[in-house]
This record gives sequence, C-alpha cells and structure tokens, in this order.
Amino acid sequence: MHRIKDVIIKTLITVEPHVVSTTSRCTKHRNVCFELYGFDILLDSKLKPWLLEVNISPSLSSSSPLDKKIKTVLICDTLNLVGVFPYDRKQYDRETEHNLKNRLLGLNHHKEDGIEANLAPDSYLSKLIK
Repeated sequence: MHRIKDVIIKTLITVEPHVVSTTSRCTKHRNVCFELYGFDILLDSKLKPWLLEVNISPSLSSSSPLDKKIKTVLICDTLNLVGVFPYDRKQYDRETEHNLKNRLLGLNHHKEDGIEANLAPDSYLSKLIK
C-alpha cells in the first residue's frame, strides 16, 4: 500500500504546477473547489505498482453491487473531506424558530458577540455559519 501511495503522490507532484495555475485562473480563492482523480494501477507478480492511467473525470456509475458500495463510500469520503455535511431542513427550521423566540423574548445575552454566541456549539446552525 505504501508503494501505491508513493506512485500517486509522485504523479500529483508532477502535475501540481498545471493544477495550481488552472485553479488560480478559474477562481479567486484556492480552497473553493476540488477535483477527484481516478488512478488505475497494476500490480506485478512482485506487487510492484505500475501506473496505467489517471482519469480526471472518473465514472461514478456502478455496474455491480460491489462497485456501487465502493463508489458510495468514495463519494461520502470525498464530501466529508471537503467539509460538506447533510442538510436537514426540519432541524434547521426548529433551531431557527427557537432562536427567533429567544430573540423575541430577549433571552439573547451576547448581542455584541454576533449570532455565533447565541448558538449551541453542536447545533446545525452553528455548522452552517462556520
């Protein structure tokens, strides 16, 4: 596994200048986009990895239950890495209504600290603001 990681890292290092220049031309901020690459690697009889190709737009369609399971985990891991979390409309509405009631009743004690001070640290709204 270590040798496979080395092949992937070395491959990405070779294209880094192109990726960085393309990203800087297309966006003002570096951390607002991401790209998923698909690496096809062949292992020989001595388990030495050989890079066959790199797909810049790997297919996410699935042709078998195993393929579907692997790609579902891949998509979940990718979205977790970039900081996307599920949107829960009902929880958002409940917390918004609760905060509006507290504001109406004058229960917000930290008006000078902004809205973040009035939210529970683990609440859905606090995650949206971050």
